[in-house]
Amino acid sequence: MISKKVREFFVSLMEAGDNTAVCYDKETEQYSGFFNNTVVDKYIELGAIELVEADTGATVILLNNRDDFLSSFAAGVREAKNGSDQSYADYNANPFAFSVGFEHFHQLAKKKRQLIGYICHGFENDATGLIHQQ
Repeated sequence: MISKKVREFFVSLMEAGDNTAVCYDKETEQYSGFFNNTVVDKYIELGAIELVEADTGATVILLNNRDDFLSSFAAGVREAKNGSDQSYADYNANPFAFSVGFEHFHQLAKKKRQLIGYICHGFENDATGLIHQQ
């Protein structure tokens, strides 16, 4: 099980968009926002992210092996939605990202709130009917 703070950090990256707390720049592939420094430091140390800039404003980071993370996160969401178990994580390039997506889907399902209008990588976009890709 992934801690709430860690899951929230990575989910905030997957939710990044124009009108969200975390911004994603398609040209530089950098994420910027106000993150939990303890989580950021831990995942820099583990090599999952790189620090680009941290000053009194927003922290700017890069997600290492971003393509693997995105595809595995989306696979976790998809398998959770299909009712599969988490054992599928073993078949992904990034089992951690699969687990984050899998657990995120289940956390949202527990809240029993409608996902209408919710935009997150790997989730269906109601406006288009397509799976949102970052």
